[in-house]
Amino acid sequence: MSKTAVPALVPGLKIVVRNVHIGTLPATIDRSDASSVTVALAVLDDRIKRLVGHELAVEVMSGRGIHRFGGVLTAQDAGSLTVSLSGDVERIQRREFVRIATHLAVSVRGVDEDIGGETTTLDVSGSGMRITDTWQLPLGLDVRVELTLPDGYVMKALGRVVRAGSESDQKGIRFDGVGRGDEDRLMRYIRDREVQALRAARS
Repeated sequence: MSKTAVPALVPGLKIVVRNVHIGTLPATIDRSDASSVTVALAVLDDRIKRLVGHELAVEVMSGRGIHRFGGVLTAQDAGSLTVSLSGDVERIQRREFVRIATHLAVSVRGVDEDIGGETTTLDVSGSGMRITDTWQLPLGLDVRVELTLPDGYVMKALGRVVRAGSESDQKGIRFDGVGRGDEDRLMRYIRDREVQALRAARS
């Protein structure tokens, strides 16, 4: 467990919940105390009903990485989840989210707003991507992402527009909901690109 200050789980905080079987889902904290936290899912997912009694982590993203609060899902009702916290907090270093420059086809569309479409990435990491934004997507917009990897596989995720790029037609999108299989596939692609870059630099 890191000695870095652990963020407080306060109402209104945007987080993600993670389970080994379903990957990650975006949510917002409703209430919390020393032993439990109740969150509201941004998008309902029927799979969550099967996870009562199983491990479910709450993750908070910060500039220094991700703090993962371990726990068990004790109750769920129409997208409201109550997690009993174990007291274990793991900090995942930002180094795990290496960013690579790559131009991939991607579809970005608003979850609740009719905005977005097809575009290309400028760079990608395990935690998000920077895209060419021809629609002026507003910061804070929740989006559905379909990212096409070079082998033709389409990775699907939920995300949020969190950052304006150095140019007016660029936006940074954070991945908030990614299935475990899609996450693993994306990380393999990123690591392969890293290896290729290292080999090119040594030749």
